Amino acid sequence: MKKLFTFCLLALITVLPARVMAQGTCTVPKVLIVLDKSSSMTRTLDSHTLWYWASDAISTVVNTYDGLIDFGLMIYPGTNHCTDGVVEVDIGAGNASNIITSLTDPPPSGGNYTPMYQSLDVASGYAPLRDAASENFVILITDGWQWCDPYDATTRFNAVDSVATLYGLGIQTAVIGFYNSVDGVALHRMAVEGNMTRVGCDPTASSINDANRCYFQTDDGPSLEAVLDAIALEITAEICDGIDNNCDGNIDEGLFRSCSSACGSGIEQCVNGNWVNCTATETQEEICDDVDNDCDGVVDEGCSCVSGATRDCGIDIGACGLGYQVCTQGLWSECREATWPVEERCNNVDDDCDGFVDEDLVETCSSICGNGVRTCTGGTWSQCSAPAPTAEICNAQDDDCNGLIDDGVGLCESGFECIEGVCVDQNGNLPDAGVDSGDDSGTGDPGSGKAADGCSCSTPGVSGFASTGLLYILGLFGMLLFVRRRSL
Repeated sequence: MKKLFTFCLLALITVLPARVMAQGTCTVPKVLIVLDKSSSMTRTLDSHTLWYWASDAISTVVNTYDGLIDFGLMIYPGTNHCTDGVVEVDIGAGNASNIITSLTDPPPSGGNYTPMYQSLDVASGYAPLRDAASENFVILITDGWQWCDPYDATTRFNAVDSVATLYGLGIQTAVIGFYNSVDGVALHRMAVEGNMTRVGCDPTASSINDANRCYFQTDDGPSLEAVLDAIALEITAEICDGIDNNCDGNIDEGLFRSCSSACGSGIEQCVNGNWVNCTATETQEEICDDVDNDCDGVVDEGCSCVSGATRDCGIDIGACGLGYQVCTQGLWSECREATWPVEERCNNVDDDCDGFVDEDLVETCSSICGNGVRTCTGGTWSQCSAPAPTAEICNAQDDDCNGLIDDGVGLCESGFECIEGVCVDQNGNLPDAGVDSGDDSGTGDPGSGKAADGCSCSTPGVSGFASTGLLYILGLFGMLLFVRRRSL
């Protein structure tokens, strides 16, 4: 039960400042116990005096930590005088038995003298506590107030200054109030200056209670022993300073503490005087993954959507149809299952989804006679504009588009031949030249130039023979010119 109480008290003691000693050395801490031996310590508690309970608690603790702490003992006041405290046992190694023996001296008696500040002033000048090579502490145990006869109220808080002086010298002070008649305000202020306070205390409190006090309050022998044990354990504990504080041959062993980052809490370890390897999750650059990577309380800020959301996508015109997108890790996926525009075709459908059907559809076409174009309207191609073949006639054209001009028979009347697109007979006459033997032939005299009816007529004064002769002469003249030109 006592060990459990000691453990709980350890949780109430604030972490001590970094210890000052040479790196790599192992020097045990020095502790001077300053014990109140005023007449009020003769009060009875559970059939024993307060002095008995204090002596018993101190004896147990110094015996437990002998070798781990160099203890010394100061008692105040001197016999029936408001004088400085007296160092009964000098600080030294292995002197637990000397302290225990000293505590068996006769208990206090006589006047109600409690010269706290006078005794603490002596401690500040005590040489072993000025050793810079070790950690140095004072543990004050008192059951009363700063008091000398006659009582001087102006000295009530002098001990606060005395503790501040000790701390300025690198000496920390633990203040313990024993039993029920202590000056709580003064002890609270002293504890604040001594820098060994309860966790949860309020250094600025003016009205002191059990919740906010900074000094340690004990009301019986077992609780006093537990507080002393907790303080001694804290003094000898390994701390993260690169030193073998507990003199077990190891440096900063087994030291862990909680740590945190913006993303949460973790544990870190002390290695060679440094706290390292915090297991708390570190902040990371925010990415779209449904996680608050930078631990600012906002998930996927700057991302375009919430994972799992869906939305329509694509085109809803003509032959096209909408699809959908799915949000994954803050980003929209590609458009799925949409029908997209294709090249417009002649099918009475808006294939390219521009709001128009079969628009601007024109294509080339051809026949055996040549090329043309056709257009689409209402899903149907128009007639090709290329020329179609016709029956061949004598016109110097390939009317039937077979690659031959004026080919075939029956192009001219009987006795005539198609030459260069003209029907002529063997004498060079054109059909119906001068004599009309057709249905519209007249009854007039061909030589007279008159027509009784119909359309037949002749050139006046020129007979058919004369016309033929003239053509012959002209042909002969042309041949002569041709021969002459070749001879030149």
